Amino acid sequence: MKHIVFEGCTGWLHGAAGDTGVVLCAPPGHEGMWSHRALRHLADDLAAAGVPVLRFDYHGTGDAAGSDEAPERLACWIGNIVAAAAQLRARAGVRQVVLCGLRLGGSLAALAAEALAGRNEAPAALVLLAPVVSGRAFLREMRALHVNWLNSMAPDLASRAPREGTLEVLAYRLGADTVRALEGLRLDRRAGCPAPRVLVLDPWPGAASTVQALCAHYRAAGAEVEEEGFAEYAALMQSTENAAVPEQAWRRVAAWIRQAAATAAEAAAGQAIADAPGPDRADDTEFAVEGVRERAVWLDAGRQFGILCMPAGARRAPLGVIFPNTGGNHHVGDGRLFVSLSRRLARSGVAALRLDLAALGDSPQARRRMSIPEIYAVAPREQLAAAVEWMHGQGFEHIVLAGVCSGAFLSLHAGLASDKVCGLVLANLLKYTWGEQDVATLGQAEQPLSLLWYAARRPGNWLRLLRGDIRLLPLLMGCARRVRALVAYRLERVQAALRGGASRKAAGEDDGEARTAREFAWAAVRKLDRRGVRTEFLYGATDIGLEETAQCLGRNLEALQGLSHVAVQRLDCLDHALFLRESQDNFGDHVVRHVEALLARQADPGRPAEGTATPPLAARAQS
Repeated sequence: MKHIVFEGCTGWLHGAAGDTGVVLCAPPGHEGMWSHRALRHLADDLAAAGVPVLRFDYHGTGDAAGSDEAPERLACWIGNIVAAAAQLRARAGVRQVVLCGLRLGGSLAALAAEALAGRNEAPAALVLLAPVVSGRAFLREMRALHVNWLNSMAPDLASRAPREGTLEVLAYRLGADTVRALEGLRLDRRAGCPAPRVLVLDPWPGAASTVQALCAHYRAAGAEVEEEGFAEYAALMQSTENAAVPEQAWRRVAAWIRQAAATAAEAAAGQAIADAPGPDRADDTEFAVEGVRERAVWLDAGRQFGILCMPAGARRAPLGVIFPNTGGNHHVGDGRLFVSLSRRLARSGVAALRLDLAALGDSPQARRRMSIPEIYAVAPREQLAAAVEWMHGQGFEHIVLAGVCSGAFLSLHAGLASDKVCGLVLANLLKYTWGEQDVATLGQAEQPLSLLWYAARRPGNWLRLLRGDIRLLPLLMGCARRVRALVAYRLERVQAALRGGASRKAAGEDDGEARTAREFAWAAVRKLDRRGVRTEFLYGATDIGLEETAQCLGRNLEALQGLSHVAVQRLDCLDHALFLRESQDNFGDHVVRHVEALLARQADPGRPAEGTATPPLAARAQS
C-alpha cells in the first residue's frame, strides 16, 4: 500500500503491477467517512487477489487540496477519476481499468466512464454499489437525514441556517451550483452505457427500484449487466463505530472483477501497448498544499500512520499538536475538521499531526472490525503516548493533544502518561475511565436529562409522539438509566467519603490506581495542574458528558478549586460529534487560542498563568 499524490489529490496504490486495475470511487461527504474502512479493505482484498487498486481523495475531500463547497464539484470529481485512471495505468502498468464506485461515488464512476469513453479510453467494466440514480431523490434523503439528526441529537442548538441553495449534511457541505447539478442527475436517462460489462448491487431491489431502471437502461444499450442484491448495505452505511465491512458483497465483487479482468485480457490480446509502464515509484511522502507542507509518516515501529502538516517556511514553533482519531473515523475527522485545523495552525507556524492509531484508518494493519472497547483500551492510549514521543523526536519540545469524544479520552490518558505534553484540549469527553460496566451499556444511546427536559418543552415533539414518529418506551428506558446512573453516583460519593479516598485524591496524596472514576478524575486534574499542563475541558451546553464531569469533578467543580491550569468550559454551540459548522469553528478557535497562550508562556516563562476559574456546571460560560 503506497501513498501517492497527483493533481491535488491524495491516495493509496494497493498491489503491484497487473494487466487490469481498479479505481475505487468513494462517496463524498459523510458516506465516504462511514465507508472508509470497508473500501480500504476491499482494496486490500483485490490487491491480494492480484488486482492493483487505486483509492483516492477527490478535491475538497480527505487529505486532498480544496474545499467541498468550491464551485463545480461534480465536474471536478469526474476529472479526478479520469486522472486517477491515468495514474493507475502509469504506476501499475495496467492496460485495462475497472471503475468501482459506492453510492454517489458510483454515479461519479459512471459519469467518468463516459468521459473516458469520449477519449477512446473506455473502462473495461463498471461496478456500481448502491449507486445514486436520481440526484433529486438523493438530495431529499440527505436533507431528511440531517434534519432527523438535528431533531434527535441537537434540538437545543441554535445553529446558523446554511446559505440559500446549499446543502449541509452531518458536517459536510455542498455549494449551490453542486446542488443544482445533482438535481439534474438521472443516470438512467443518459445516452448509452459507457462500459461493456457492468455489475450492480442494489440494496433495495423491487419494482420501484431506480437501480433496476438503470440496469434495464444499460441492457438496452447493449451492455452485459449483472444485477444482485446488497443485503449488507445497511450494516455498512452507519457511523464508523458501527459500520461493518460487507464481507459477502466484497467477495462477490472481487470474484466478478477477476472474471472481468480475464475477459478484458482475452479481448485485448495482441493489441499494441502505446506506452510502456513507468518505473515502480516509492511513496509520495511530501506535498505542498494551501500554503503548507504535508508529509505522510509512519511511526511507532510502522504501526501507526499520520499526516504531518508543517509550515511552508523554515521557521516553526517548538510546539506541535496531535489530533487522534475520533471513534472509528480515520485521521481527517468529520467534515475534514482536522485537515482544515492542522493547515490553519501550520500557516501560523505550528505543526500538527493527524493521526491514525494502529487499528484505524490508513495504518498498515488497520482492523476490519471496529470495537468501541478496543478504542478505549490501554493499547491505543499507549499508542498515542508513543506518537507524543515520536513528535518530540522530530524536534518539537512541547506537545498539545486535542481530541473529540474518544479522542479526548485518549488524549487525557496520554497526557497523564507523558511529561512531553504541555496542553490538552478535550471536547465532549464522555468517559474518564473505562471498565466492564461501560462495556455492558454499549449500544444504549443516551441523552442527558437536561436535553430530554428541553425536548419535552417543545410542543412539536408531543405531536410527533402522538403521530408515532417518536417511540415512548426507549425514551422512558433512557430516562430510567440516567436516573440509575445519578443514584449510583451519589452512592459512590458516600462510599468514597466513608473510605476517605476522595479526600486523599483531592489532596493529591495518592496518584496510584484509582478505585472509582471520581477518584481518578480528581487525581488526574491535580496531577496535570502540578505539571503546569494547560487543560481545557470543552462541552456543549447540554452534552451528556457534562453529567459524567459533574459526577467526577463535582457538581460545582470542587475538584478544580485552587487549580491554575485546568478549566471546564460550557459552550452554547458544540454538538457532541462537532457536525455543525459553528461547533467546528468553536473547537478550532479554542485550539488556536490554547496554542497561542502556550507559546506566549514559553516565550516568557515568568508570565503568570492565565486565570482559569470555572463557574459551576449549572451556570453557562460563553465561548
